[in-house]
Amino acid sequence: MYILQALDIHKKFDSLKVLKGVSLQVEKGQVIAIIGPSGSGKSTFLRCLNHLETIDQGEIAIEGEFMARNGPDGFAIYSPEKEIDQIRRKMGMVFQNFNLFPHKSVLENLMLAPMLVKQADKAAAEDKARQLLEKVGLSPKANNYPFELSGGQQQRVAIARALAMEPDIMCFDEPTSALDPELTGEVLQVMKDLASEHMTMIVVTHEIGFAREVADRVIFMDEGLIVEEGTAEDVIVNPYHERTRAFLSKVLMAR
Repeated sequence: MYILQALDIHKKFDSLKVLKGVSLQVEKGQVIAIIGPSGSGKSTFLRCLNHLETIDQGEIAIEGEFMARNGPDGFAIYSPEKEIDQIRRKMGMVFQNFNLFPHKSVLENLMLAPMLVKQADKAAAEDKARQLLEKVGLSPKANNYPFELSGGQQQRVAIARALAMEPDIMCFDEPTSALDPELTGEVLQVMKDLASEHMTMIVVTHEIGFAREVADRVIFMDEGLIVEEGTAEDVIVNPYHERTRAFLSKVLMAR
């Protein structure tokens, strides 16, 4: 059984079709990198998987539990909200812009969701939070506030916060795009460490080197469709489609 299955996903905003039948099947422990130009639907697709956006048509299931599937009229029907909340807990999400609570310390940012959502007691939540800060190399910053951290440090806190909920799948939406190049490496290293621990990951990224090094599968999206997918060797080193080749040559030339 796939840990995540999304079949024939369609999504439009008003009359603009953003996703035109996108499918993705992910096995436990796989790292999937989704690349493509801005506006290709990558981030919208990721947000649909995590129920931050709703789909118009298609099917989304996590560990065999359906979040949405087509009804008799061919349009998506969602499971009851309570079921969706349970399913969503299996997915952690890391955004471009960190989204940390500015009025809470680093430690409090990590403790909040486990205590509120999972009813973890304070001592257990704190112990787990300190372990995760150790994991991302930020133990000394436990009592700092987000504004006192660099962008790279804030993003590492955001990753630790997502991990605090013990998700089965980690989703990353352009996690380094808001960072200066010198800070990007420290975030990518944390993600590489997670991959080496066989964390299931879906990563929307412009970091082609990271995708080539870490991803089990690379997906190239353009204009709301998957144009090409395969191993990093297939898609990045020896792309079949002209559109993929044009995108990669432009991206790699810009570096």
